Amino acid sequence: MKRQKKQGKFFTIPVIIAAVVLAVIVISTIFADFIAPYDPEAVDYNASFVRAFSKGHILGTDRIGRDLLSRLLCGAKISILNAFMIVGFEILAGVPIGLISGYYGGRIDNIIMRIWDMVCSLPSLLLAFVLVAAFGKGMWSGIIALGIVYTPLTAKLARSLIMTEKTQVYVEAAKSLGYTDFRIIFRHILPNVITTMIAQFTLDIGSAITSMATLSYLGIGVQPPLADWGTLLKDGMSMLYMNPVLLIAPALAVLITTIAINIFSDGIQTYIDPTQRKLPSFKSIYKKGEKEKKKLGKAVTLLKSRKEECI
Repeated sequence: MKRQKKQGKFFTIPVIIAAVVLAVIVISTIFADFIAPYDPEAVDYNASFVRAFSKGHILGTDRIGRDLLSRLLCGAKISILNAFMIVGFEILAGVPIGLISGYYGGRIDNIIMRIWDMVCSLPSLLLAFVLVAAFGKGMWSGIIALGIVYTPLTAKLARSLIMTEKTQVYVEAAKSLGYTDFRIIFRHILPNVITTMIAQFTLDIGSAITSMATLSYLGIGVQPPLADWGTLLKDGMSMLYMNPVLLIAPALAVLITTIAINIFSDGIQTYIDPTQRKLPSFKSIYKKGEKEKKKLGKAVTLLKSRKEECI
């Protein structure tokens, strides 16, 4: 007999697979210096353009003999760390602005939201290019530029959440007790809305990895001698016909990481938001009730038989 699938759970098969993939990536990133078989910047002209799966070089080498697996592992550290810094920037800048703007409303709210509307009307990468051009190319310029690009959407999310939450009874009670606005916003309201924002922040990590890789691919993000997945894509593109793995490996790393983060983020969103949870159908509830009724009937029959034996 076919088993029925259990619904309404966080640990679904896609989320478990995504979590395992992300765990492997994070562990590999943390211990990249120990796992990497070679120094990622070590040059060996005698081993240039070694093919993938060759002895001593699983993914091969580039034109100056640098091991691709070592560069991929160490590049992951920079890519993921940069993504966390970008999301950290948007949280530190966007959440307080959104909460304060939504809590007080009025003219300040209108001015801030109109500024954010103008920023959001521009394509995100185009705005990032303009900001990097103003700051000067480099890793930190890319992080700040992308942090600024992501801040308006985070501020808008925080604003929409606090505008609903500030009408709750506990907020009125806190005001009647004489608590300051700062305490009400950050100590009472923020813990109640942060869970909704967690899914968005998780999703932004994947977007940040892709965006930073784009900047590095175009030569305005991470600069040599440092290397992230974007710079590996740039180097691999120039050597595509000589060794395609140099392009395919970092492209797959970005793709797999982003997809895993998106699936995991969707799982978090589904678990946090009750309106998106899958409830069991009436048919499954009815079948479960029938099974319980049969079990209860058997238990009653057994008790009666034992009672008769005792008499």
